[in-house]
Amino acid sequence: MIPLKLHLRNFMPYADAAIDFRGIRVGCIAGDNGAGKSALLDAITWSLWGKARARRDDELVRLGAPEMAVTFTFGLGNNTYQVIRTRKTGKHGAGALDLQVRSGPPPGLPPNSGGGEWRTIAEPTINQTQAKINALLRLDYNTFINSSFLLQGRADEFTVKTPADRKKVLADILGLSAWEAYEERAKERVRAIESSMQAVDTRLREIVDEIARRPQYEAEVTSAQRAVIELGGALRQVEAQYQKAQQARLELRHLEAQAAELSNRARQADRELISTLAELESARRKADTTAIQGELDSLRADLARMGEAESLRDASRAQRNALAEEGAALKGQNDRLAPETEPLKQRVELLAAATEPTCPTCSQPLSAGHREHVIAGLQSEIENRRELYRANAQRLNAIKPELASLDRELASLDADLRRQSPLQRREAELEAALAAAAEARKSITLLEARREEWQKLYDADALKQAEVAAKAAALHDELGDASAIEAEYERVRGEEAHARQLLGAAQQKLDACDAQVKVREGKVAERNRLAVEKGIYEELRLAFGKKGVPAMIIEAAIPEIEDEANALLSRMTGGRMRIRFDTQKETLKGDTVETLDIQIADELGTRPYENFSGGEQYRINFAARVALSKLLARRAGAQLQTLVVDEGFGALDASGREQLVEAINAVQSDFERILVITHLDELKDAFPARIDVTKTEDGSQIAIA
Repeated sequence: MIPLKLHLRNFMPYADAAIDFRGIRVGCIAGDNGAGKSALLDAITWSLWGKARARRDDELVRLGAPEMAVTFTFGLGNNTYQVIRTRKTGKHGAGALDLQVRSGPPPGLPPNSGGGEWRTIAEPTINQTQAKINALLRLDYNTFINSSFLLQGRADEFTVKTPADRKKVLADILGLSAWEAYEERAKERVRAIESSMQAVDTRLREIVDEIARRPQYEAEVTSAQRAVIELGGALRQVEAQYQKAQQARLELRHLEAQAAELSNRARQADRELISTLAELESARRKADTTAIQGELDSLRADLARMGEAESLRDASRAQRNALAEEGAALKGQNDRLAPETEPLKQRVELLAAATEPTCPTCSQPLSAGHREHVIAGLQSEIENRRELYRANAQRLNAIKPELASLDRELASLDADLRRQSPLQRREAELEAALAAAAEARKSITLLEARREEWQKLYDADALKQAEVAAKAAALHDELGDASAIEAEYERVRGEEAHARQLLGAAQQKLDACDAQVKVREGKVAERNRLAVEKGIYEELRLAFGKKGVPAMIIEAAIPEIEDEANALLSRMTGGRMRIRFDTQKETLKGDTVETLDIQIADELGTRPYENFSGGEQYRINFAARVALSKLLARRAGAQLQTLVVDEGFGALDASGREQLVEAINAVQSDFERILVITHLDELKDAFPARIDVTKTEDGSQIAIA
């Protein structure tokens, strides 16, 4: 992994800053304490793994800012990658993570020089994307800061760890986690085999116990066979008696069915006899016509009289209608006479009062004699009209009592004639009764013949029923105690069937016992196979364990680490100090245990790392960490090509600082990028390139000198 670019927004002291690492092989990041030099390294680790020196992400956000973001571009292999991680502050602050790739450079340009479009390869969730970054880099945060990242205050991250933790870091660098997975899989396989062996052992014990019961099963078979033979003979005897009883019972059921059928036929014949006698009695009553004929003669006399009354009613009704029409005409005439007479009277009055020689009504010449003659004529006509009116009134008074008499007569006739329709219906009924009587006389002979036929059937069925009852009674006596015979038969049959079941079960157990012998042979072979397989996986478990292949790999890597560390340590101390890693030590009990102790030798002898001064410890730390980084770079796992030294010079004297600078320059060919962080002025110009970090009111700024 080679840093190419870094862009920070609201990250720690930076509001908005960027740095381009391209073109820098060995560079110094310089600035005052608190300016933000180490924050650049925190930004790299936070962008890649979401981790930095701060305990919480919110502590990394610039004071007062609502969010922060870091974009880190790095080269790996022939590709260029870019990680963009953001974080919002607050109780429910949300984060985001994006991973992008840009395939190889344009033709003619060196690797990691850019080219092409960015393409995201992030997963749906942050955790999944983080796992993808870890797989891409082939190391996690702890392995990274324990190898090539000498962070401020943590340069001794590897050397001060316990031997067990040192071995864990070394195992991660060497990619030994796969062996732990192999060991765990071998353990799981051993546990599975042991579980299978326990199941086989349990089954074998069950089989042995079952085979041991064979004599018992043989005795059960012999006893069951004897019981089957004895009960078979008893069953044949009682079965003969049972069959005889069943035959008698079958015949009895047939007779009972016959008796039931005869009883049903007798009831049917009885019902038919009763019905025929009722019909015969009804026919005889219908055949007697004496009363019917007498009532019919009387009814016909009444109907004849009503015919005469009907003629009288029609004549009276015609007479009344004529009188009513006459009265209406007279009344109408009188109603017209008064209005018609009134103009005549007025004309007489006008003529009598006139004095002029002209008529006042028609304006014609009128003499006195002529006027008297006209008046006399008019008065005569008025008197005639009055006489006609009086005559009409007299006739109207005579008509009224005649109409009343006719109305009374018509009412009486109508009341009498209303009985005519019921009498006519009764006449029809009586005539129908006479016809039915004739038919009834014809059916009496047929009904008497049918009555005799049903009586014969009834008598014959009654005789047959008596015969069937006698036979049934005889069979009842013959059957005797059939229920006891049946119960005995069922008992013996049940016992015989149970004896056969016991024989079958005993034989089945005996057969199963014989089959278990072959099963036992198979189970013994299976257990032997499992034992061999368990031994193989036990050996694999030991080989994959910490004392197996991983220990051998570490043992092989230790000399390589020691050689690299001692080469650097020799240059930094003028050949005065050497480092040694002990992988085993002897306990007080005399046992040998695995360890990873650090022993340092100088002109005073060999003693533990903790007994050296701060400056000497830093030289040891640096040599060990560079050796680990170079080991990690040479291994097939991670492609780590960067070395970072953060504030590692403060504990050294002037001579030690010079030696450390020489050591850093000496290993620059082993790394693509070496970054040294310091606040010492005398070291700012000790390296080919310098990155100045300056603290301002608007946030720290970055400049390449």
